[in-house]
Amino acid sequence: MVQSTDNLTSLTVRLRTVTPHPRLRGWDVATVDVVATAPVPGHADLLSQRLGRLLDLAVRHELLSDVPAGSTLRLRAKLATGEALAEPHPAASDFVVQPP
Repeated sequence: MVQSTDNLTSLTVRLRTVTPHPRLRGWDVATVDVVATAPVPGHADLLSQRLGRLLDLAVRHELLSDVPAGSTLRLRAKLATGEALAEPHPAASDFVVQPP
């Protein structure tokens, strides 16, 4: 069995599109532009290399409902089994939406 690295990165992203996740019930795939990254103390940073690139990010549907395209999101995410996943139950200060 392969053990995953404990990792978490703060991301600021601009939302392009949202579609239902093909495998995770209750999750969406948000296609985003990564506009800023920062390490989270005490965790490996595996997503900063995505700065300036397009990223497919799994996010719980509840967090993205009614968030329009073009919005800027500040959140924390990790890389798990090759997929970027937003924290499922973030603190209010760790998931912020700024409308376009």
